[in-house]
Amino acid sequence: MRRLKTFLLLTALTLTGCNGENWTWREKIKVSVETPDGLKIGSSVLEVKLADMSKAWLTTPESRGATERLTGEAVVVEVAPGRYLFALLKALPSAYVVFFPKHPPLEDAAAKLASMRESRTLASDQYPLLVTFDDINDPASVKKVDPGHLAATFGPGYRLASITMTMTDEAVTKGKVEAQLDWWTIYLNNKARMISLRYPDKSPRGYDTLTPLDFWSLNSVPN
Repeated sequence: MRRLKTFLLLTALTLTGCNGENWTWREKIKVSVETPDGLKIGSSVLEVKLADMSKAWLTTPESRGATERLTGEAVVVEVAPGRYLFALLKALPSAYVVFFPKHPPLEDAAAKLASMRESRTLASDQYPLLVTFDDINDPASVKKVDPGHLAATFGPGYRLASITMTMTDEAVTKGKVEAQLDWWTIYLNNKARMISLRYPDKSPRGYDTLTPLDFWSLNSVPN
């Protein structure tokens, strides 16, 4: 996922403590859409816990890196009655890149992120994956949305106005995605796990997949 890759982080298991450094912050992702009926806005507050083990003494060399743990869910915007736009966790950029494009030392940036209460507008190449459902009750109707051409999906008069990231003290968002996709929590495959969804794309196989972890963080998936 871009969030981890942008840090150039190791994904190996890290040990807690042992002189490692930890930071926590909350970031609010807000999506604003211009529609024929006015501006429609949806938002989601995510919590990020960053652990940097580069200076930890009781770790293997392979485990000395930084890892992020995300808690929260995707953004939901009701752009029209019964029509929803989802800004997924998939490809969501790290706050480190959004707020510090010149890439200062990680520990300096992380400490600032934990205390600042500022906002930034995401550049178009930082947008998370946007999807919708032609029928919110039909998992097979999921489709990717072009952020530069919402009208192609929703009709004339629809345009993505902005996506912003704000450092905040607000509570982590919970339940907004489940309220619209409650079928996913009971739509099980033969292994009794939440199924993946497919949406068409231009890849050689003709589709890509979405999992529950694109809509919810691992610790936020509904039971």
